Amino acid sequence: MEQGLRAFNWLVIGACAALLLPGLVREGMFMDGLLYTAVAHNQAHGFGTFWAPRFSHVGVAGMAIFHEHPPLAFGMQAWWFRLLGDGFWVERLYCLAAALLTIALIFRLWKVCTHDHPSLRPLWAWPVLLWIIVPQVFWSSHNNMLENTVAVFVTAAVLQVVIGMRGGWLVRAITAGVFVFLASFTKGVPGLFPVAAPVLLWAASRNVLSFRRATLFSLVMGSVVATIYFLLWQWPEARANLEPYVNGRLLHRIDAQHTVVHRWRILADLLASQIGPLVMVGAAFLLGRRSGADRPPTALRGTALGMLLIGLSGVAPMMLTLVQKSFYSVPAFPMIALGLGLWGAYALRHVLDRLEQRNTLADLVRYTGMVACGVAMVLSVLLFAKPARDEDLLADVAAIGSTVPAGSLVDLHPDLWNEWNLQGYLMRYHAISLEVAGNPHIWSIGPKGAPPPARYTDSGIPLRTLVLYRSYPASGGMK
Repeated sequence: MEQGLRAFNWLVIGACAALLLPGLVREGMFMDGLLYTAVAHNQAHGFGTFWAPRFSHVGVAGMAIFHEHPPLAFGMQAWWFRLLGDGFWVERLYCLAAALLTIALIFRLWKVCTHDHPSLRPLWAWPVLLWIIVPQVFWSSHNNMLENTVAVFVTAAVLQVVIGMRGGWLVRAITAGVFVFLASFTKGVPGLFPVAAPVLLWAASRNVLSFRRATLFSLVMGSVVATIYFLLWQWPEARANLEPYVNGRLLHRIDAQHTVVHRWRILADLLASQIGPLVMVGAAFLLGRRSGADRPPTALRGTALGMLLIGLSGVAPMMLTLVQKSFYSVPAFPMIALGLGLWGAYALRHVLDRLEQRNTLADLVRYTGMVACGVAMVLSVLLFAKPARDEDLLADVAAIGSTVPAGSLVDLHPDLWNEWNLQGYLMRYHAISLEVAGNPHIWSIGPKGAPPPARYTDSGIPLRTLVLYRSYPASGGMK
């Protein structure tokens, strides 16, 4: 299997490079990720603090402090800006690091899950492939989503659970609880699902620990999380951050702002996201059966089912709310990939054994991976800093930023207030805040074709989709 395994590993490396790198080196970002990177960048430059992060001088949702999510990811990314500077690639390097850490954790989890099956241990690239081909995974990496960071912490927590179920459970339970806290401190409730992992693994396999011990494992994890939050609640600065998030974001907005019309949508999105992995596992079963692949042993099937249940536990609770988006499931995908991978591992091993006997086919697979990796590198160089989206807007923002001084508060036409990418790019790259309160400022921005606001005239700066106005005479001004 060695030659076939090397060929397969190259194929997986090529797939990871092709799906991650060209998208990470380009400018332009989805609104949510752009807000997050602007908050982190501000914090790195002293505008806002860890417990009081700021998006702009005006704020978001009527609050000057950014309370959309807990503060951990913003604080972590702020350190990247402090260490590496202000380049557009800094947040993208952070996302690449998160992806590589997740891959490393999948690798380690695979080694632990296949501890009693030595012939399967070298197949660590198999679950990585099933993970990386999910569109929401590489899309989230390209767009600086919080789910990237949550995925690292929840996968680390599940790794501690799987190791602890074999022995030394108490220390592992405490460590896993810390990782669960970090996940929830990044994006709240969606990071808590690994607390159920010990009981789910016991229910699926029944050959590790006992129900009582598995329940204690989960209780210890939950107690660690609750204790840390209790202690933070006693800290005035921490409470000032967390209380508005719980009351304003978690309890009110989730109930008030629906994004789907039925609660089953998240499961439909989950199934759609797994079409590629399911096809691959099905193909492995089909090809493996032709070569006489054995059925996975009972213990391995139990572990596979347990990982799938853990993954499902990170998705199904979202049905409790009508605020659902497909990328919310990204933290659960490493466990789903591991579960599917364990189900198809014996079949894949037989496929690679057959590949071993066909040198030409093995070479084709290996060279395909090498070529994909090389093409990804070349594309990354050619596409570096070129817009992947919002090309005209990015050009306008660059022109505005070269004219309007950093730190300015600029009047904005009301029709543009919900153009959050405009606000995000101006804040991220030029520290320019926007408001529509009608207060007098030196500068104003409006859409092309709209009449200039009172007391303003066209600045003459050529823009593609916007118009930059300057007041006459200059009044109000810099804030």
